[in-house]
Amino acid sequence: MHLLVYILVRSLFCCMQASSDAVISRFASLLAWLGNDIFQFRRAVIVENLSAVYPQLDATQQIDLARQMWRSLVLMCCEISQAPRRINRYSWRDYIELNNLDSLVAALLDQRPTILLSGHFGNFEIAGFAAGLFGFPSFTIARPLDNPQLNKFFNKFRGMHGQFILPKRGVADQVTSLLQSGATLTVLGDQADSLSGIELDFLGRNATCHKAIALFALNSNCNMVVATAVRQSRYMQFALTCIDVLDVMQLDNTDRSIRSVTQWYNRQLESEIRRTPHQYWWLHRRWKAKRKRRRHDDKRG
Repeated sequence: MHLLVYILVRSLFCCMQASSDAVISRFASLLAWLGNDIFQFRRAVIVENLSAVYPQLDATQQIDLARQMWRSLVLMCCEISQAPRRINRYSWRDYIELNNLDSLVAALLDQRPTILLSGHFGNFEIAGFAAGLFGFPSFTIARPLDNPQLNKFFNKFRGMHGQFILPKRGVADQVTSLLQSGATLTVLGDQADSLSGIELDFLGRNATCHKAIALFALNSNCNMVVATAVRQSRYMQFALTCIDVLDVMQLDNTDRSIRSVTQWYNRQLESEIRRTPHQYWWLHRRWKAKRKRRRHDDKRG
């Protein structure tokens, strides 16, 4: 089954790579309509999230925003398929607009480590691709896909220009070592941790957040950079923006805490999502409720 799915995905990618921008635009609109209006994929989760964050939207507006989100996701897949053959060190200016570049480059050139942080927003894969293309290799924490062939395929794309993938489980010691050596770590900061995370407000709704990102930052005294790659009005046109930089080493005692650092980067992500809400993954289970750990007692007889 894994091989069959891999063949189907690769075949679809080949079709996308051979398609014109106009065809892809129509294809994305069609798939978005099918997924959102006909099959209603993850409709309950999307409506729940939109109702909580944008209570002023009526049902028609929610469906319209959800359809735009699905179209953005399809375009993201198409962009991933075409980026390796279209975006290179000579042509990148045709596709990528850089904003607040000085702050980003200063952080990446610092001898201290950098944590480059984004969210399930825009085309975050292009952000990592571009960083490597510009000569800034990084390490990314990601859960391996269940399909080994697809996992290898997507990791090959990520690694084209020096984006190295670290498995999500059991990676703390390796990340600590990399940061101590001055490496750059890229992470998605809007992932829920309903078991051991901290609770804070995200887009007006209570959410859980991993403690690890803030812990890595505080222990390494790194620069934290929040950056986004937002799709512009045309396909394959991105605004790669350094939203803000936090120099952890300069924090005073009142701000030097897991909660304070976590709140800082969540606020940066919030402001960008509200500017372009249709490029956020509203199907993402960001607002999982806090759960208690279960204790398993071994019974010996």
